[in-house]
Amino acid sequence: MTAFSGNWFHRRSARRKAAAEAYRGLLRHALEPDFYLSGGVPDTFEGRAGMVTVLTSLACARLSRIDGPEPARLILRIDELVLDGFDAAYREKGVGDASIARKVRKLAQGHAGLGKALFAALTGAEGAEPVDAILRRNGVARPDQAGALAESLRAISACLAQQPDSEILQGRFNWIGASAGQSAAQP
Repeated sequence: MTAFSGNWFHRRSARRKAAAEAYRGLLRHALEPDFYLSGGVPDTFEGRAGMVTVLTSLACARLSRIDGPEPARLILRIDELVLDGFDAAYREKGVGDASIARKVRKLAQGHAGLGKALFAALTGAEGAEPVDAILRRNGVARPDQAGALAESLRAISACLAQQPDSEILQGRFNWIGASAGQSAAQP
């Protein structure tokens, strides 16, 4: 029995709970200092937003490997939470209401473009650009660090692939265990 069995209301409630759990975990991991101190990610608002997008792509790639309609619904809900989080972050920065929609739209477009490219690369889509090239081109990592960050992301992806689908569908991505794999993958 999965977290999404039962009637429509309970499935929707379980999905919201799972998406919230996934979002909290990926946000917490995206803000880990290692990415910014030694991972080559600029410690800026845009750099942090880029890491949120990168980890969202990892989560979505993992969810896409699970059969059925529920993973796609969960992907959409996680993405909504990420975009709501961008809006909230701008508000916390004190961006005025007059310009917030434009700024969030621009950030959302970048999130969608980067996310789509990373998703294709992480899922092995034919003709997909290499992860390090995507990170470099989008300014997620300094050019000299993009390869190392890409290798770390591959290690995180491999670690997440080892988790049971039932945990993933509950939003329990093991970012901590993935971090251990990340450290081992770096020279």
